[in-house]
Amino acid sequence: MKSIIKSIGKLIVILFMIQLFVACDDFLTQLPKSSLTQEQVFTDLSVLEPSVDGLYVSYRNAKAGRAGLTFTLLGLDETKQGIVQMMDAGQSGLDYYDGMLNQSSSQVSEMWARRWPSINMAAKCVKGLEMMIETETDSVKIQYLRLLRANACFMRAMSMFEMAMYWGEVPVVEIMDLKVPEVNMSRRPLSEVWQQIYSDFTYASQYLAEGKQTGPRATQGAAYAMLMKVHMYAQPESGFRNYDEARKIFENNIKDKYRLTKSYATLFDEMWPDQNEFNLPESVFEVDFICNSSGPNYWQWDMGSRTLASLKEGEGCYIGGYDVALPTEYAYKMKSEGGVWEEGDSRRAASIRFDFTYQGVTYTIPSWGADELDPHIKKWEDRRLDKHEPAFDEVKKVARDEEVTSGSSIYWSGKNYLFIRYADLLLLYAECLNELDRTPEACVVVNEVRKRAFGSNYAGKAWSGFTKEQFREEIMNERMRELCFEGWRRMDLIRTGKFVELIKARNPWAKEKNTISDFHVRWPIPEKELLTNPFMNPETDQNAGY
Repeated sequence: MKSIIKSIGKLIVILFMIQLFVACDDFLTQLPKSSLTQEQVFTDLSVLEPSVDGLYVSYRNAKAGRAGLTFTLLGLDETKQGIVQMMDAGQSGLDYYDGMLNQSSSQVSEMWARRWPSINMAAKCVKGLEMMIETETDSVKIQYLRLLRANACFMRAMSMFEMAMYWGEVPVVEIMDLKVPEVNMSRRPLSEVWQQIYSDFTYASQYLAEGKQTGPRATQGAAYAMLMKVHMYAQPESGFRNYDEARKIFENNIKDKYRLTKSYATLFDEMWPDQNEFNLPESVFEVDFICNSSGPNYWQWDMGSRTLASLKEGEGCYIGGYDVALPTEYAYKMKSEGGVWEEGDSRRAASIRFDFTYQGVTYTIPSWGADELDPHIKKWEDRRLDKHEPAFDEVKKVARDEEVTSGSSIYWSGKNYLFIRYADLLLLYAECLNELDRTPEACVVVNEVRKRAFGSNYAGKAWSGFTKEQFREEIMNERMRELCFEGWRRMDLIRTGKFVELIKARNPWAKEKNTISDFHVRWPIPEKELLTNPFMNPETDQNAGY
């Protein structure tokens, strides 16, 4: 799998360099007159095949680093910035929700810009493949072209899903004619935005490969999972919120096709022999990161401890980092202390680092006198890159991963991103049952997840007897316990209408400023987009409140 990515790397660079750093209105400019036309390029299978694989590389790269996953974790009730990071006035706005969170924010602008290259390239691939399917007569070739088109649809919809959740009404890139370079890039009503997302995932669910994911490309299960999420996450005014439809999708297309991995602790530790990429029974869709310079996620660099990064081992200490994203007190404390965790829940120790013992020394004095030794995110630690990790673990009988080729540095952290897990879908299914007034059944489903979490401590932990409203409140806590720091919390807060209430109560920076408002459920449209996109008006196209 990794060799395939490397072999197409040069071509992917050529295809994407033009699009990676240009403004939204420049994405669909005409190719030079001396080159092939856009129609010729995107109806050429030798271009389309690597381009489709390149969509997955582009999506992976858009998720990497601070403007990828890390910044989307900030300003929530489960995650906040470290004290040192808050000295950056512009970045602090992501937690303060003050005037620094505005259309000039470089952080928001980069998050916006990262998603459009993949969307635009996918739109070209979708249209080109559609044209090829219409003229092809060989049934085997048609089937293969549909598979490629399904992958392009899936990738476009994945990025558009985030755009719709984070910014609301956004442009819809739908190419009607490859001969016409210009596409209407005006903001579209939520009904139109979600219609494209829904249609793309529907097509993907019909023509993606069946079975489990075995490499970077998604399978039908991932498309069905995202269709389920469309019906639960789409803003009600879009017309797509429908819990019964989500229930049907789960029961007819997802249930029993996956199962929970036996141990929660091994889900996020690639040093275990049975934790091979794409091999977990719970994995529905993984983003394929690589723990070297060819495809890292950089997350440990953002989420580790500055104190440990300051040791003589420096970047080679796998629990070091720079405190960009830290758990809130609510996200790491026990219920008895006002937090979310119950006694006996194994997910707490697997998700959060409390012990800063390294090479036999327990560090207790922060390097900057701040919060560098407060609890940190543990899920994305990549032990394969530790300077002192043995080449062969005698206890687990596993060799150091072959991916590690760029030296020992947390900068190259790159465990795969378990973006869609069966546990997540089980909890969503339980929500559907509760919303359909089947709360006792919903509790039974949640208990499947809790049994694994508590193991031998499960006695007395089963859910039962909840009212519909009690379930709604408790399921949000259960989702935090199961999915903390995996990238779903911001969307969960938005879709449940709990964004302002829970962030104001649990995020210390938002609480300190007390300026978070309902309009903050959306990020501002970047100023550069408003000024350079001819289809947008700076006076009327900004999100309300900014």
